[in-house]
Amino acid sequence: MYTKCALVLALLSLLGVLHAFDHTLKLDFPGPYCALQDTCCKDRRDGCSVPISTSLCYCDEFCDRNDSGDCCPDYRSFCFGEADPIMSCVHNGIYFHKFNTTKDNCNECRCLDNGVVQCDKDLCLTDDELVHSVNSIHQLGWSARKYDEWWGHKYSEGLRLRLGTKEPTYRVKAMTRLTKSADNLPPSFNSVEKWSSYISEVPDQGWCGASWVLSTTSVASDRFAIQSQGKEVVQLSAQNILSCTRRQQGCEGGHLDAAWRYLHKKGVVDERCYPYVQRRDNCKIHHRNSRSLKANGCKPAYGVNRDSFYTVGPAYSLNKEKDIMAEIHQSGPVQATMRIYRDFFSYSGGIYKETAVNRGAPTGFHSVKLVGWGEEHGGEKYWIAANSWGPWWGERGYFRIKRGTNECGIEEYVLASWPYVYNYYNARSP
Repeated sequence: MYTKCALVLALLSLLGVLHAFDHTLKLDFPGPYCALQDTCCKDRRDGCSVPISTSLCYCDEFCDRNDSGDCCPDYRSFCFGEADPIMSCVHNGIYFHKFNTTKDNCNECRCLDNGVVQCDKDLCLTDDELVHSVNSIHQLGWSARKYDEWWGHKYSEGLRLRLGTKEPTYRVKAMTRLTKSADNLPPSFNSVEKWSSYISEVPDQGWCGASWVLSTTSVASDRFAIQSQGKEVVQLSAQNILSCTRRQQGCEGGHLDAAWRYLHKKGVVDERCYPYVQRRDNCKIHHRNSRSLKANGCKPAYGVNRDSFYTVGPAYSLNKEKDIMAEIHQSGPVQATMRIYRDFFSYSGGIYKETAVNRGAPTGFHSVKLVGWGEEHGGEKYWIAANSWGPWWGERGYFRIKRGTNECGIEEYVLASWPYVYNYYNARSP
């Protein structure tokens, strides 16, 4: 019985020895130590030590006794001939030690035993393989590029914070579709060219899923300028809706009908008075007190007799391609919802259409501003749209997308509204 117990204790002691020795000491104190003194001692010997930093390390068997072992860094390699484990790794040309990590695009990589590198396998917002795959498709009609702004971000992060429009509600799907007189439409048209001083600049929503707000206020702002014939050239506050709309999720997304309803029922101030900050903050506008611009510290456009918030009529939906074109041509930009695929984030220029490169990756909904249309020499038709990712993306913030085939669902839910410009408002004031 005694022999059996002694054997168990010996095994436990051996396990303790293997656990106690810290191979990482060599990273900071490479030595040599035991080898320098040619010292390896049996049992416990106080003199079997070597200076290390401001203390001593030992080269005897007792030094490896438990978790508080104080062996020299080269004790096991010199005294027992054990090979030092590999304590560093290399990945993409970057060397890093065990217990440290490095990044491979959006994924974290860890250094494991014996130089093995283990990386997360999350889908990144963009990568070299995706860009190469898109650009290798013959006669695709559009090109991709790698954006520094996307690098290091997960695709799930892009879907959540670079889009932000919820799937259209039943209320939107059930809207009556308006049919417009579509005679004598030109083969190409661009609102930016026709109303150059009235069309708002392409915003950058940042890492905030606010396309549901930015596309709404951008369309409404353009229409205020166009319908007032330049008397109310104003950029409406997206932050006003983002922060003050109830039952929506702010930077986690919202519904377009909620944004239009807020603009119709309550109204907003302008961007100068309530600037966009790429996050949802506490609402600074108090409708219960007053809907006066002056009372909320805001000023109307120069020379305009307005003190009320900017409001619009009820949003309406357009029926089909020709109706959308006629609406843009007659009244200004409109808002469209589209399904976003992974390859769209890498769009650089050309006429976009979804590709097989996406390979079943998750998708999301996004809202953009349609400003016009055109047609290539080969007959391929396209829409011209303003995104909300800033002028650094795409064709200076804009993109073209295939027209007439409901590419990415872009022709399915197209909304617009009539602005209550200052002369309309005054004509109806008591």
